[in-house]
Amino acid sequence: MNIFTQRRNKLGKLMDNNSLCIIESSPERVRNNDVFFPFRQDSNFFYLTGYNEPHAILLIYKAGRKINSHFFSKKPNKLDEIWTGKIMSSSQIKKKYEFNKCGYLNETNKYMDLYLKNANTVYHSLEDVSLIKKKLYDIIVKLDKKYRNGVKSPSKIFSLKKILQSLRLIKDKTEINTIKHACEISAKAHIHLMKKCKPGISEKELEAELSFAFNQNGCSDAYPAIVASGKNACTLHYTKNSSKLKNGDLLLTDAACEYLNYASDITRTIPINGKFTQEQKLIYKIVLDAQIKAIKKCKIGNTLLDIDNGVIKIICMGLIKIGLLTGPLKKIIKDEAYKKFYMHNTSHWLGLDVHDPCDYQINNKPIKLKEGMIFTVEPGIYIRPNKSVPKKYHNIGIRIEDDILITKKGPEILTSSVPKNINDIEEIMQND
Repeated sequence: MNIFTQRRNKLGKLMDNNSLCIIESSPERVRNNDVFFPFRQDSNFFYLTGYNEPHAILLIYKAGRKINSHFFSKKPNKLDEIWTGKIMSSSQIKKKYEFNKCGYLNETNKYMDLYLKNANTVYHSLEDVSLIKKKLYDIIVKLDKKYRNGVKSPSKIFSLKKILQSLRLIKDKTEINTIKHACEISAKAHIHLMKKCKPGISEKELEAELSFAFNQNGCSDAYPAIVASGKNACTLHYTKNSSKLKNGDLLLTDAACEYLNYASDITRTIPINGKFTQEQKLIYKIVLDAQIKAIKKCKIGNTLLDIDNGVIKIICMGLIKIGLLTGPLKKIIKDEAYKKFYMHNTSHWLGLDVHDPCDYQINNKPIKLKEGMIFTVEPGIYIRPNKSVPKKYHNIGIRIEDDILITKKGPEILTSSVPKNINDIEEIMQND
């Protein structure tokens, strides 16, 4: 039994008896006119199928306790083969991915009608972009009109995302190994960037170096790279990457690859000329201290809120010490005065999406960390020009981010091979 069959069975156990799950592949998206964006499969669809092509639908029908999967794909044809290449036949898909039944898209309505007649509950993404949403509603309306003949329609429609979140939050061995590989490639790319970084080159050139390193190793960008020098580092999601690197400035790089659709996520901040200034060192040490202590808290039973609160406290203490925040520590934290310098959360889940869409709370209580969870730890300090801040600190933007796997033995840092201590960074940059 392959991993995708196992996941479908796990999903089936969470579904109501006599229910139908409907999930679609991502559509092809137009970039402009007749040019399409590179195809990226819907993460939930890939999680359950492993199928990496558009124009496909998966139905999972649970009759009593029996779980059946029925997959529909585009029928291969000679014209498409000439223009875009071969795709698998339904029999090939059935064999490879272990679906109970396989057919082509023109059969979808017939089987949806059949399954919905006997389903009390439906699970669907409920997104407006859904191509099958109208078909689903049309069939339910049609069934409603047959009530005098004893035909029943589903009485409950639930969001599929909610039921999948609990599954995707805990990574299986296949997922962990895949993410580890993505982290390894991303780590090597960051080390390569440290060696290439120097005054006078462009952010775009370094972005290209990263993308090349990813693609050379069978990966692709997990998200638009942030290659932010100088004041650009104080813009959290700066992706223009259009400035020249200046001597004496810092470079904040938030970039990583995905492998087999699984993301990694790394941020490092380095001195463009290979040597931190004293002011840069002061801020960097605060962020690094916060991150190191936060990672130590990444243990079974703790929460991401525990980690975030710890980071906030350490950053506030550091900024008070150098005079950028004033007043009692508790009041600064209560009033969120630190948000002038640190305005984002410390962590997010990581997986098929770089921000894996899993819950952070259950019944208004933070989710406790469990073995198999993967997330980031990424504190930062960003100092925009302000009259209340000494000029020597202006435009310093620093973030340090690693990917963490929760294990029984404690946190495993999946991106630990990328230097982050000041001496190690300066050594690797100056020795190249």
